Amino acid sequence: MEERITLHSHYDGLDVSILVTEPDDEPLAVLQLTHGMKGYKERFLPLMNYMAQHGVVCVANDLRGHGESVRRKEDRGYMYEGGYVALVEDMKQVTDWIHQTYPGLPVFLLGHSMGSLAVRIYMKTHDDAVSGVILGGSPSDSPISPAALFLAGLLNRFNDGRIRTGMIQNITSWIYNRRFSSEGRNAWTCSDADVRDAYAGNPAGAFEFTANGMYALMSMMRETYSHDGWQMANPQLPVYFISGSDDPCMRNEASFHAAAQLLADVGYSDVTSAIYGGMRHEVLNEKGKESVWNDILEHIMSMR
Repeated sequence: MEERITLHSHYDGLDVSILVTEPDDEPLAVLQLTHGMKGYKERFLPLMNYMAQHGVVCVANDLRGHGESVRRKEDRGYMYEGGYVALVEDMKQVTDWIHQTYPGLPVFLLGHSMGSLAVRIYMKTHDDAVSGVILGGSPSDSPISPAALFLAGLLNRFNDGRIRTGMIQNITSWIYNRRFSSEGRNAWTCSDADVRDAYAGNPAGAFEFTANGMYALMSMMRETYSHDGWQMANPQLPVYFISGSDDPCMRNEASFHAAAQLLADVGYSDVTSAIYGGMRHEVLNEKGKESVWNDILEHIMSMR
């Protein structure tokens, strides 16, 4: 069963759009999904339907400034005054709704790309609200992150942060896509051209981030890789990192493992990881994605 609901953000009253899929039989667990930059909840539907077939309820919301979680379509790419703080609190509100709607079921939290940053910030204060975490397509920390944060912050001072940052995004995409340029624009995201074409043809992803959104993103990078603020209410929380071996966001395997090691360093005792050979940024949509889905399902079933 598929259902769409709306929650009103406790932070500022923004309508947060949510997609729910349920199994036909008695559910065993709930998976909350958090998409990446310029993503939207429907991109998770193939995975959500797979999980429903195996007894897992899935709940995905459009992050603020994305999809239908906007006051008007022109606001896509704009996270409003609350920025990433409000975005993370919206996620916690969705978790609370899940616990109220499916009492007694374990809840697992999955974040892709920018969503993986949001999930780790969520963990700093809410790690006791979920039973496990899956982090995919994680952007590794970079020496240029402070400069990008400074530039985004500077642009964010003008026009209420609504200046579009297409040039910054185009440069980043060009860098990521260099080794895949013969396959076309944004080939770095996924080796499956049909997946890329479907995304390119959907207006829900056809926008540029504003300075406000870019500042929120770069602030999330800084906060994610800071050793400060981890309250560690649940240090036994299982954390599972996944990445494609050809994901340029990962930078390299050493950076990928460093991101996982940071969580171990702050006190999490159950941090594991897997790298999928030949896959790119969107491991959930890649050719051979079913093996990734099955691994996630096995982790959920082993952690519940």
